[in-house]
Amino acid sequence: MRKSVISLAAICCASFLAYGCSTAPKKPVAATTAPTKQEVQKPTATPAVTPTTAPSVSQEQMLKEIFQRIHFNFNKANLAHIDKWGINQNVPKVLDGVADYMAKHPDIKVKIEGNCDQRGTEAYNLALGQRRADSAKNYLVMHGISAERIETLSNGKLKPVDPENNEYAWAKNRNDQFVILNK
Repeated sequence: MRKSVISLAAICCASFLAYGCSTAPKKPVAATTAPTKQEVQKPTATPAVTPTTAPSVSQEQMLKEIFQRIHFNFNKANLAHIDKWGINQNVPKVLDGVADYMAKHPDIKVKIEGNCDQRGTEAYNLALGQRRADSAKNYLVMHGISAERIETLSNGKLKPVDPENNEYAWAKNRNDQFVILNK
């Protein structure tokens, strides 16, 4: 047993010596001095920085946002909140924005194009597209916009936004598009 302990001690000492000798020589440590106090200068009065304003949204982008497409439920022409198939839109709120803008800009005239999805006959979709366009026009007229400033047109299923054949595409295609006739 004693031989084992001595052998183990010899192995440990040899390991420590080998490890200590194999490392690169250490650089001498410089005498450390206590850190000196650094005075922090208070900043002198600088001119007030004026906040930068966000880049203005172009007139074109603003009109596109106000006159955005409004969407409809399947086979419907009523103006309701939509929250399915990837579309979440408060249609009356959008139309309120259109009415507000048109009230403030009496020279603006628009055409409302009613659109449908690809399902159904051409005749049925033309009639449904017209009901959708008329529904939006009637809403604007009820909110004080002159009917003479609003044209309507039905595209039926002739101008799909998304040509795919699935619920998401069909939901996008059931819409009214606003076209500004004069700015």
